[in-house]
Amino acid sequence: MIPLYFVSNEAYSGKSSFCIALGKILSDKGLKVGYMKPLGTLPARFQGQTIDEDSQYVKEVLKLNDELDDISPIVLTQNYYREGLKNADFSKEFLNIIEKSYLKIKKDKNIVLMEGAKSIEHGSFLGVSAKEICTKLKAKAILILRYSPDIADYVLLAKDFLEDSFGGLIINWVPSNQSDYLDNILVPFFRKNSIEVFGTILSDKTLLSVTIKELAEFLEGKILSAKDKTDTLISSFMIGAMSEEQAISFFRQQADKAVITGGDRPDIQLAALETDTKCLILTGNFSPSSVVLNRAEELNIPIILVTFDTLKTTEKINEILGKVRFHEFTKIDKMIDIVKNNINVDKLIALK
Repeated sequence: MIPLYFVSNEAYSGKSSFCIALGKILSDKGLKVGYMKPLGTLPARFQGQTIDEDSQYVKEVLKLNDELDDISPIVLTQNYYREGLKNADFSKEFLNIIEKSYLKIKKDKNIVLMEGAKSIEHGSFLGVSAKEICTKLKAKAILILRYSPDIADYVLLAKDFLEDSFGGLIINWVPSNQSDYLDNILVPFFRKNSIEVFGTILSDKTLLSVTIKELAEFLEGKILSAKDKTDTLISSFMIGAMSEEQAISFFRQQADKAVITGGDRPDIQLAALETDTKCLILTGNFSPSSVVLNRAEELNIPIILVTFDTLKTTEKINEILGKVRFHEFTKIDKMIDIVKNNINVDKLIALK
């Protein structure tokens, strides 16, 4: 089987999650699966070395024995950018380094799944764009794109850029109200243009959720209560800025939610706690009263205290929801089911 290189036009498009789900599905079929992220874009320090954060996570989840240095042989740090822009010879061996690592990983595997960088062009100035890597490794590039109104333009541009390395398309995060347009207009258009669509994935509430712990990190907040519940997933939010009389009926309209409200509104906070609320986000750096804090502890509901005002907090949460990570096992199980039910895996791995 040829190596498959999953690429996109933006970060957080679902490449890591797809590689994990597909890797587990193929392993269950009895295949030996390898994984690479040739061009790491999330540098982190681990046991004294610079590694790619996604690569480390995928290695752990798929229980891979390959070395991180081979799984992600080039990790783009600031130094790489500086030296690559100053010195034309700095990156001349990068493709050979990637190939050497690929040959090690490929050695005892039936198939190697590879995850692309932030976009197909990423790394062009170093000679390691998706096109150059695919050509070197004789891989096929599979586009994983989040649905957007102008998706057709990007797919055609990517096909032209990747040339013979282009293998096909998977469309991710499709709003349910766009599924008819996708099935009856977009997919036939792609097929008329000799673009194989291996499957489409509707937006899923679980996959778009975020843990309370992640929320606190992104909002630079402090968790004040129920610290053992921070792995709970949140996918819906409500803003509490109404009168006390309206609050209870308003909050009852939504289950499994986080409520964002001013830290100086104990009336709204208590009303939220008496409905199906998973988390309170208190804005303005106003610490809650002991009554609110004790009630939250009693109900095992985390409170996050943030310094931002309510408007800024809401804006930041909207940013987070477009960039949720995939580091929860609930999401992994869900993604495996989605791939099994929506992607033609057999056709995908039979590419030549």
